[in-house]
Amino acid sequence: MRIGLVIDYVVSEYAERIIRGVSLACQEKDAELVVFSIGQIQSITNAFDYQNVAVSSFVSSKNLDGVIFISGAIMQSQNKSEVASYIKAFKPLPVANISMEISGIPSVIVDNEEAYDSILTELVKRQRCHKFGILSVRGNSSEIKNRLKNIKAALSNLGVSEDDISVWKSTLSYTPALEDLRAIYKEIGVFDYDTLICMNDEMAFAAMDFCSEIGLKVPDDVIVVGFDNLINSDTCIPTLTTIKQNFEGQGYLAGMNLIKEIYGKAADKLSVITAIPVMRESSRRVPYDKTAPHARSFEFESDENKPYLRTNSGTEWYRKKGEFYQTTNFYTQMQSDMTYDQLRNRINDDVRSFGITACAVVLYDKPIEAAVPFDYFHLPKNAHLFAGFDNKTGFDSTVEKKIIKCNPKEQMLPDGIISIDHDGVLVFALFHSTLQYGYIILRPGSYDSIIYDLFVKLLSSTIASVYSFSLAHSETSRVRKKIDELDLIASTDELTGLYNRRGFYSYGETTLKFAKAMGQSGIMLYCDMDGLKKINDDYGHEEGDRAIIAESIILKSNFRSNDIIARIGGDEFAILCPGLTKQALKHIRAQIDEDCRMWSGGNEVGFSLSISMGYVAYPSQKMGYKITPLLSEADSIMYMEKRSKKLKKVEQLVEVVEESSEIYSEDD
Repeated sequence: MRIGLVIDYVVSEYAERIIRGVSLACQEKDAELVVFSIGQIQSITNAFDYQNVAVSSFVSSKNLDGVIFISGAIMQSQNKSEVASYIKAFKPLPVANISMEISGIPSVIVDNEEAYDSILTELVKRQRCHKFGILSVRGNSSEIKNRLKNIKAALSNLGVSEDDISVWKSTLSYTPALEDLRAIYKEIGVFDYDTLICMNDEMAFAAMDFCSEIGLKVPDDVIVVGFDNLINSDTCIPTLTTIKQNFEGQGYLAGMNLIKEIYGKAADKLSVITAIPVMRESSRRVPYDKTAPHARSFEFESDENKPYLRTNSGTEWYRKKGEFYQTTNFYTQMQSDMTYDQLRNRINDDVRSFGITACAVVLYDKPIEAAVPFDYFHLPKNAHLFAGFDNKTGFDSTVEKKIIKCNPKEQMLPDGIISIDHDGVLVFALFHSTLQYGYIILRPGSYDSIIYDLFVKLLSSTIASVYSFSLAHSETSRVRKKIDELDLIASTDELTGLYNRRGFYSYGETTLKFAKAMGQSGIMLYCDMDGLKKINDDYGHEEGDRAIIAESIILKSNFRSNDIIARIGGDEFAILCPGLTKQALKHIRAQIDEDCRMWSGGNEVGFSLSISMGYVAYPSQKMGYKITPLLSEADSIMYMEKRSKKLKKVEQLVEVVEESSEIYSEDD
């Protein structure tokens, strides 16, 4: 029996401890565990985070007997109905869920109502708190909404006025929370809150550091309360008052319920874990009254149990420092140009050095472009095992030598490559920018989970680099020889420093060949400055040259460093943008227009700067990746825009003349 667990990121302690709980259930029932790190569905914060979702396509009966979703983590920006719809789409595969109640799905939730009631009673009645700032979370997470509702209800029952409660929104991470608190302070000017209630411990750590920044002491000036009871909550100074929600218990219950579903037995449709307040220093202005009725459910910290008083607490810091140094060293080694074979021959040893005891790197026969966010990734039929090993079974791809083909649509990994047990394996997508290269399955060792997450990112980048290098190796030799034959004048426009027509065609054709080989899309633009002839006639060619230089600077500052920008005529520019989307171009164009307006406003000579643009996306059915027809088509579209501008000016002039005529008639 094989169970899947779908999480957001392995780097969170929340995910680590739930994995531990599910693993315990798998051990008890002799089941295998596969953990899929898919990021966040429809993420609104990270540019390419959506690419992680690709490995969720392996969640099917072809690879698993059942699956558990941590829905609150992977779908923070969706409402409850959207979450339910997404999870139920995986049926008839048996499914279980953690963090919110979903009808018809065995769910594990945490009841925090009593915990907030008792902890807020302590703050209001004994610690004399009266003005509350609540650091909530952006998005539609029903779990966060439930916490916020319970906090507000408890404060209302305690007689706290709504005027003394402020709710701000951030994200469940330290750095964004700290930045948002700084922005809030800048906006309100005076921070007179005596209590900060945070939706998780990371936000609470940020709140404590923020208070220190502005000269407030915790808890004397501001009491801070978190949620989760992370490991660091009892090692920070002051130690953090928080709410414990028993991550391991959630994972264990979800695992046991799912196994019942798989065997067709009656499973609990709703399992409720009661959250427990853990009272520490960050909320203790005056000593706690442990005999008070509201304190019955409290767990109290004792001085002798404070982890930071233990003599061996420093060793972990040195261990993690060593792990991080090893990761940066791996990154340094991977920066050299390598062929596929060179990477394949060394990667198993590199992976083993991180304590990983089993690994399989599967690459698609051809990278797949995924330029826009998706909820489901269509797996290709053709892939191969690039590298892999398992210390338990003795399999090693460097010994086997033969290429092992596989069909990801039918099976995540051929049998016999990796042994999977209750301790589990992790599955990550291998991607770089908009291209999906494959996936990696690994059995982690004792390193910090953030090291494995970082390792996968570095490996993805290396694979992308190796792929490009291997494709371009022979072509690069030819291009380098040609470049050596050309001097600077032959490929560069003297006035602007941009490529000239010759340089544009030379580098543009090479770029389009690479794009065709990789199946990459992009955009070709043709640009023409508006009114350059009039500037030359009215103000002289020196001012005309100044206008050309200004426009070239604006173009260069708005397009990316890998875009090919050229001045191909007196007032004409051509730009080739590999991988650029129409939506991104829309934002770039708006910024160019704004920059032109700003430059014109500061131009004391009197003329304005503007430019007309035409673009065409490639490849197209008619023109493919051919530079000349693409440029010609973009040129035609540009002239349509230029004519439209001229007609608009004529219409505006006619309106002015007509208005003047009416005024003149009225004067008569």
